[in-house]
Amino acid sequence: MPKANLTHHFLIAAPELSDPRFEQALIYICRHDKQGALGLMVNRPLGQARVGKLLEDLDIEVTDAQVMEDLALDGGPMYPEVGFVLHTGQPTWASSFAISENVCITTSQDILKRIAAGQGIGHYQLCLGHASWGRKQLNHEINNGDWLICPADLTLLFDTPFEERWQVAADKIGVNFDYLSSDIGHA
Repeated sequence: MPKANLTHHFLIAAPELSDPRFEQALIYICRHDKQGALGLMVNRPLGQARVGKLLEDLDIEVTDAQVMEDLALDGGPMYPEVGFVLHTGQPTWASSFAISENVCITTSQDILKRIAAGQGIGHYQLCLGHASWGRKQLNHEINNGDWLICPADLTLLFDTPFEERWQVAADKIGVNFDYLSSDIGHA
């Protein structure tokens, strides 16, 4: 049985997960309650989608050179035209809420202007789209063996290279996918 509330946890896609959209996905759960769950995939950069270019397309002047190089992430298959900023700090923006003590999600443009100027944001990731589950859907998928659960930490969320995150999360909970049976969770 999964924990009652998986907010501020990672979902690690099991190797046998049948949905190719989530192959080797690492999803950070931003909200999990009796209505369902919302998460952001945090290990899949969008090819050549640079944050600076996306901000310029929104007529936001970018003065921080690093922002021009930062990659946007595929946050999930739902509403890929909507941007979510996952960041450290407090929920001080027009449309933001705290996920944990030092991680927030914001959807308003005021944070984008500060990112463009390199001001007031510690770590951040711009995710386009999200993943969501209806009431009890995520619990069903976890019980089916589709997802493994890992407590979230800031290093894995913001500092670990994208291509290593799925495996690092599995290592963190002691799972070696090379030895994991495809019959997990089935009697």
